[in-house]
Amino acid sequence: MKFFHSLRFKLVAFSIIIEIIVLSLLIFNAHRLILSHLTTQSQKQIESIKANFQASILPLLVERDYGSLDSLLNQFTQTKNIAYIFIVKEDRIISNAKWKEQNKLPQQDTQIDPTDNIYDTYMDIIFANQSYGRVYFGLDMSFLRQAQNELLSQSFIIALIEILLSIILLFSIGYLLTKHLSTLTQLAEKISQNQFDIDININAKDELGLFAKTFNMMSQKIKKQFSTIQQQNEIKKAIFDNMSHIIIVTNENGIITSFNKPAEILLGYKASELIGKFSIELFHDKDEILKVSQELSAKFNQEIPANFTTFVYKTNQDLYNQRDWKYITKDGKTVIINLTITALKNEDGNIYGYIGVGENKTETYKLEKSLKEESHRVKTILENAGDFIHVLDNAGNLIMYSDSFLDSLGYTKEEAKTLNVRDWDKTFDPESMLQDLIDHPQIFETIHTRKDGTTFAVEIKTKGILLDNHKYLYAASRDITERLEAQKQLHQKDILLQQQSRLASMGEMIGNIAHQWRQPLSVISTLSTSYKLKQEFDLGIDSTQVFEDMEKINESAQHLSQTIDDFRNFFKSSNENTHFSVLGVIEDCEKMTAATYHNHFIELKKDIKTSHLEYYGSSSMLSQVILNVLSNAKDALNEIEKDDKIVTITVSLEKNNLIISIKDNAGGVPEEIIEKIFDPYFTTKHQSQGTGIGLYMSSQIIQKHFKGEFSVQNIKDKNGFGAQFDIKLPL
Repeated sequence: MKFFHSLRFKLVAFSIIIEIIVLSLLIFNAHRLILSHLTTQSQKQIESIKANFQASILPLLVERDYGSLDSLLNQFTQTKNIAYIFIVKEDRIISNAKWKEQNKLPQQDTQIDPTDNIYDTYMDIIFANQSYGRVYFGLDMSFLRQAQNELLSQSFIIALIEILLSIILLFSIGYLLTKHLSTLTQLAEKISQNQFDIDININAKDELGLFAKTFNMMSQKIKKQFSTIQQQNEIKKAIFDNMSHIIIVTNENGIITSFNKPAEILLGYKASELIGKFSIELFHDKDEILKVSQELSAKFNQEIPANFTTFVYKTNQDLYNQRDWKYITKDGKTVIINLTITALKNEDGNIYGYIGVGENKTETYKLEKSLKEESHRVKTILENAGDFIHVLDNAGNLIMYSDSFLDSLGYTKEEAKTLNVRDWDKTFDPESMLQDLIDHPQIFETIHTRKDGTTFAVEIKTKGILLDNHKYLYAASRDITERLEAQKQLHQKDILLQQQSRLASMGEMIGNIAHQWRQPLSVISTLSTSYKLKQEFDLGIDSTQVFEDMEKINESAQHLSQTIDDFRNFFKSSNENTHFSVLGVIEDCEKMTAATYHNHFIELKKDIKTSHLEYYGSSSMLSQVILNVLSNAKDALNEIEKDDKIVTITVSLEKNNLIISIKDNAGGVPEEIIEKIFDPYFTTKHQSQGTGIGLYMSSQIIQKHFKGEFSVQNIKDKNGFGAQFDIKLPL
């Protein structure tokens, strides 16, 4: 033990300090009293000097004897400790001693200050209420400071001698009182170091001897108890370090006092690095501590600081304190610890520390996070699928759904827990239909009933799925009310367009009829007119010639009748599907356009490259398409000046498709409009020549009724450059 830490030193030091304080107070008080006495004496001296000035200076001022006045002032400065003196009358100095006239007038001091060498003051010389001048003078106060210094020095010497004598006395007394305490202290230090084989050998019969005997007995008992405690601690440490949980013990301020092996392994710190040095805040993210403190502040309606208090607040309120925390390891990794904090209390119930038991939940947290993310992804997919998603068990109960599905039916999530498919689909029988839908995916239309009783049409796509080794029915439905309405309107539009197209075709066919009838009517008219002229002019009629001409008239009439039958068959409204000859349809179309093409000097050629000419469908619809293309080709050729106007119909087989190609040599369709010619009401003809629905209806007929394709392209061949329309019919 160092000397200045010993009881002996403390006893002497404490006594000396007390004595110094007492002596200082005595010296200070003596100095104060003497200074007060000297100040009083000085004040009396100043009053005496002023009275002397009044008596000695007044006569000289009255007589204006300034020479004697100067001599008197000089005498005052030499005999009365006056540093300077001068007399002012009517704002000018009339006499002075040891004062420079250029100096400013001194200010009168209000009290005597020992630190000031000169005490400045003045007095007025008054007699019979008349002022004869003012005397300024300064009293030399150096004697007062000198007396003060002598008093302090003498007092200090006396105090120093007294302190030295006290030190000698106190050290002697302290040695006698504490000579055995040093031995006791050394032995106590050994006990603190778990060294119990000690014996105090003090033979004195006083209190110290009795204390030594008792001390020896105590050390033996402590030795036995320490051995027992050491064994228990080893057991506790083995349990402490071999638990699967991490355990961190702190004092009441959060400073770590214990840190078990699992904590060392998980967090990467050695216990020796932390114990007694760091708070558990070392392992935590400051932002998370702040967030939790704000949550607790809001919950308990009081400000909870974002520090160690955040961790133990609930524990201090005798509440169960467990939550997941992010722990930051020594190498910067993040682990999730489920931490339970319990308070350590003494016998009085006061908290002296805390024990935190933590379980590593990192893998569980990652799994839960992954499941949440997956659930969120699934939910996001469900909500953005564009369909109403729902999953049914084998009894038709709703077990999973998208929010959009519930919204479509008007049910709440709470109500969804008890919903069955029969609640929204009155026609659905789970017992007879559900298993079949699970085993065989289907797409069908049905009616859904909302909670309020209103209904709407849906299209449902179903499929069986396997979840947790159980089969369920996955169903994706969508509201098709608008689609059905649109289809209805489109169907009505198609009917109207078909009617318009048929009327347009009728107009075209009437023109063809006119061309077909023109020649036979001309024959009949010519022959009948010739016989009329012969009869009028009596030219004679040859019976043989009459017979031949009647045959010609009959043939022409039959031709007119056949033409009527041909066109009447074309305009029949029946579109029933039958087996028909494609070549027969083409030949019928050729007949109907023959006269028109002939009158416009257009040659129609056929190129049949396949023998497979039987087809199942509506022959009248195919005739309508072919006639429309032939009519457009005729119109296109009529707009150009060309000697060889040719339209070619080609029939071929290509990859299980029957291809009917109709090509003209009219120069082709302009590239800027070729993509628009199948749009409804788009036409390049004059309003009086076309409606723009022919090619649109032809496209609709091929696509919808024949499930084929109708396209156009510009091609150059041996007949020249022109447009080719291709009709692709699947076999």
